[in-house]
Amino acid sequence: GIRIKKDMQQYTLHLSQEKYIEKVLDRFNVADVKPLGVPLQPYDKISKEDCPKTQEVINDMQGVPYASAWGSLMYVMVATRPDIAYAVGVVSRFMANPGKAHWNAVKSITRYLKGTKNKCLCYGKGPLELKSFYNSNMAGDVDTRKSTSGYVFRLASCAVSWCSRLQNVVALSTTEAEYISVTEASKEAIWSACLCSEFGLPEKAPILGCDSQSAICLAKNAMFHARTKHIDVRYHFIREVLEDGLITLIKVHTSQNPTDVLTKCLPKAQHQICIQMVGVT
Repeated sequence: GIRIKKDMQQYTLHLSQEKYIEKVLDRFNVADVKPLGVPLQPYDKISKEDCPKTQEVINDMQGVPYASAWGSLMYVMVATRPDIAYAVGVVSRFMANPGKAHWNAVKSITRYLKGTKNKCLCYGKGPLELKSFYNSNMAGDVDTRKSTSGYVFRLASCAVSWCSRLQNVVALSTTEAEYISVTEASKEAIWSACLCSEFGLPEKAPILGCDSQSAICLAKNAMFHARTKHIDVRYHFIREVLEDGLITLIKVHTSQNPTDVLTKCLPKAQHQICIQMVGVT
């Protein structure tokens, strides 16, 4: 279901799933609906409170192909569309007992895909240097108040790896949420660097960009104090990685960090800016 287009004159490679998305829209009878500019609106706050509470509503939802639709969206997200990663992650939390609000959120994602079905990942003549960004959304989950971690790795000016995932613990501050995110991203960075070296690319510590100066200071400071002693030991892995020089952690401006699209719902203008930085064109 993935189309690969190679332009030898422009030295570009495009990956898209336009035909597959059209099949998904036809399958779930949303081919004729009005397109949307974003997968989920910033004011949409779906939660477990929207789950069915009466047997009548439960019976009505049993005929809705929620899991099947989610699976189709998941394949699109994993293959070529990091711009819907956060939205797909949100609707996946209600697989056990979805309600009408959750189903409307799924249809919202399909309406966004209808308007953007021709978008693709575009790899160009950018430097073959692994560069990544990470971010977190403090207490973004309405039900558990857990934060969402997101990271994206770019090579040749386009995304080659991305992730949007709910954290396993409740962070007590924005700094702690960012600290947990950078630890998860560092593991992916080390693996990606090893993979690139197997392809013959120069061995160089991947650059990890962060827009939180406090999280950078915490990662580079091996001191334990009242603000860090409660953090799980495994999240201090980032300190050893930095000491060994396996990754390079730098500060980037928030406007230059594309991972906002992987951690929260954004207005249309900001959403477009982020996906362009990721490499979705």
